[in-house]
Amino acid sequence: MKTMHAFSLLELLICLSISTIFLSVAIPSLQTTLQSNQKTQSVNQLLGTLQFARGSAIFGRSTIGVCAGTDACSDTLTWRNHLLVFADANQNGQLDLDEELLRTDNLPDDLAWHWSNFRDRNYLQFEQDGTTRALNGTLTLCRDGQPLKQIVINLAGRLRTQAPPANTQCI
Repeated sequence: MKTMHAFSLLELLICLSISTIFLSVAIPSLQTTLQSNQKTQSVNQLLGTLQFARGSAIFGRSTIGVCAGTDACSDTLTWRNHLLVFADANQNGQLDLDEELLRTDNLPDDLAWHWSNFRDRNYLQFEQDGTTRALNGTLTLCRDGQPLKQIVINLAGRLRTQAPPANTQCI
């Protein structure tokens, strides 16, 4: 006669309860890791977009604009969903019908960039020499009204990242 080997119901329940305990500890850590990766990816994406715009201005010897919007620049300082990079021939900071759209980037749905600059413009422009058109300022990455990271742009068009100061607000 053959002997059958199997697990009892009690052994199965003990294994399931141990697995549940491990998962309950691991899932919050996994969510934190995923959010951190999404933040890093968003910062790198915007840095790449801004470097592309600056490089296009230098190599194309033209003014390049960056703004938020789908078909045209939106009239807000909070950049969500889409970023537009375009050749701004008339230098008005708006994507007009006769201007060339160079690039469109999609932003994650739960993250937004708040653009604060000294002239309160909803766009950013790079000149032929790579400098900004007096639009130096700070882009703050926000999730649910909480600042996560900042990109600072100086007059020379150079970019740097920093942790947001304690008094930073996401408007």
